Amino acid sequence: MNPPPKLENPQFNDPLCSRCGLCMGNAWPTGESLESCVFNTGWLGKHEERVFGRTRNVQNEDELRFGISLDRFNAVMNKPLEGAQWSGIITAISTKALQSGLVDGVVTLQGSTFQPKAVLATSAEEIHEARGNKPVLSPVLQALHTAWKKKVRKLMVVGASCHVHVLRDFAATHPYLKDVELHVVGIPCTDNLEPAHLKWVFRHISRSPDTVMNFEFMQDYKVHIVHSTGRIEKIPFFSLPAAVLKVGVFSNSCMSCFDYINSLADVTVGYFGAPYTPDGKLQWVMLRTEKGEKLIDLVRSDLTISPETGSGDSFGAVKASIQPTIGPILQPHLLGDRRSMPVVFGKLLSALKARKGPRGIEFARYSIDIHALRNYFFVRHYTPQRLDILVPEHIHHLVKQYNVSDFDNLPPFTGK
Repeated sequence: MNPPPKLENPQFNDPLCSRCGLCMGNAWPTGESLESCVFNTGWLGKHEERVFGRTRNVQNEDELRFGISLDRFNAVMNKPLEGAQWSGIITAISTKALQSGLVDGVVTLQGSTFQPKAVLATSAEEIHEARGNKPVLSPVLQALHTAWKKKVRKLMVVGASCHVHVLRDFAATHPYLKDVELHVVGIPCTDNLEPAHLKWVFRHISRSPDTVMNFEFMQDYKVHIVHSTGRIEKIPFFSLPAAVLKVGVFSNSCMSCFDYINSLADVTVGYFGAPYTPDGKLQWVMLRTEKGEKLIDLVRSDLTISPETGSGDSFGAVKASIQPTIGPILQPHLLGDRRSMPVVFGKLLSALKARKGPRGIEFARYSIDIHALRNYFFVRHYTPQRLDILVPEHIHHLVKQYNVSDFDNLPPFTGK
């Protein structure tokens, strides 16, 4: 089947939009919502100063990549929640926060992968309906309008970095949330798609596209595709077809994002900085504020906590990935209809990378750096007029570390 027209002729000068949902309600004028759009205000910078009273220290290699935090560790629920994406830490936090009276409602997502809907959850049952991954552009902040109309004064918001940036700016610059005590749980997030694009991608990579529920790029260098049957299909990164790697497949807003790690949340809960385990339950937690500490304290007795671990050379892995990652962005015509690596060889390479390449916290450094470099060149190449608006200072510092601040310093892309 032919891909959607946008994939054939992506319009890079279209307005950037992550479908965050803030302007998708009627509690306040749309124009006021747009004033807080992260693609108008920029990533981090003044937002980070509002939350922490300072910007990150670029001389601190961890803070440069992971943002400002009080503590970082790995954790797993002692009794993982059935149906949760990993062990269910975010679901547990949301439930306990509501039951303890810390908050009176939780802004989150329910629905399927292809039709997520923003909700104001006010019961444990509604929170549990929201568990699981939704790897598409999602209007989480639409439910803020509901919370405002219902006069909720103690509110938790669970969202990706674009949601959190917009929320922080809107709360600081407009009167509607001035009396609301906000608790923000962030998820690390990268490379989401429009729902129609995601279906198209599944048709290209899965043997059973009609039963796909969600997917993740995992630390074992494979894409894990979860099916409604319970089966997990694993495809090596290196065996993905060229068609799904072309510019225009993933959302332009995600390709213009510079906060993969969700640095403005009170607590960030993800997985890719934790060691890969066969059961896939171990999660990675970044406590950023005192509010974040209170949220984790609600479930601390339900967790097994362990320190970060890691091995391998993330810097060397990024250097080796620069040409195949950035080349297709600068010279997409050379990608052509290139065939992917046969799966049997892709599995061997994935196994080698999983054993010898960056693991644990080093994998997180690798993933953050290569996405930051890719997105920097995406913005610089396709929307250079927005470079100063979108790219925060610490990204320029990171780009210089790899000596690729100029196009001419990049290795030539051969398309092979």
